[in-house]
Amino acid sequence: MNNLTVIEHQSQRVLLTSQLATGYETDVKNIQMNFSNHKQRFEEGKHYHRLTGEVLKRFLQVNDVGLQNQSKIRTLYLWTERGALRHAKILDTDKAWEVYEELEDIYFRVKQLKLSKELQAIFQLDHKQQQFETRLDNLENNTTIDFGQQRNLQVLAQKTVLRIIGGKETPVYRDKPIRSKVFSSLWRDYKDYMQVASYRDTLKIDYNRAVTYITNWRLNGKLLREIEECNSQMELVI
Repeated sequence: MNNLTVIEHQSQRVLLTSQLATGYETDVKNIQMNFSNHKQRFEEGKHYHRLTGEVLKRFLQVNDVGLQNQSKIRTLYLWTERGALRHAKILDTDKAWEVYEELEDIYFRVKQLKLSKELQAIFQLDHKQQQFETRLDNLENNTTIDFGQQRNLQVLAQKTVLRIIGGKETPVYRDKPIRSKVFSSLWRDYKDYMQVASYRDTLKIDYNRAVTYITNWRLNGKLLREIEECNSQMELVI
C-alpha cells in the first residue's frame, strides 16, 4: 500500500473499492458482496460515501482515480477509515488486518500531523470511539441469542412445520411420529446451516439470518412423500 494514490472527498481521505480489494488481497466482487450482506452495519457518511449524478461527475473531474470508462460510471463508493475497518473485520484475514494497520498509521493519519492541537484531539477522540465500537462488535459476535429470541425461533419453526404438513386439521398433524420427524428434520438442517450444536447457540449477529432460514425452510425427499401419502390415505377413508 506504499504507492497508494491519495484520494480525498469532503476534506477526508478515502479509498476506492478497487484499492481496498487490492490491499486486502481479495477481489472487488467480494468487497461488494460483503457490503451487500452486511449493509446494516455500514452507515453512509460515516463508513462510506455514495456518489452519483453531478456530485460524481465533479469528483471525477478533479480527481485522477485511474478508473477506466469513467463516462460509464453511474455510482461510485468511497470508503472512509471506518469503512476500511468494517471490511477488515468482515474479511478477518491476517492480510486484511495487516494492511488496515498500515492504512491507519500512514494513509489516514498523514493529514492529522498537519492539524492544530484542537483538531488532533478530535481525531484522537474519534479513534477511541472506533476502538470502543470494535469492542462492542467483538462482544456481539460472541453473544448468543437471548430467551426471547430463542422463543421466537421456536414459534417460527412451529409455523413452518404447520405450513408444510398443511395445518392442524390434516391427518399428519394428528400423526405425532411423522410430525416429530418434520421438526427433527428442520432443526437438523438448521444446525448444519448455522454451524451450531443447538438453536440456542445461535449468535445474536446471525439472528436475522436464522429467522430467514427457518421461514423459508422446505422439506424434500422421503419424508415429504410420507406426509403426502398419509394425507391422501386418510382422505380416501373419509
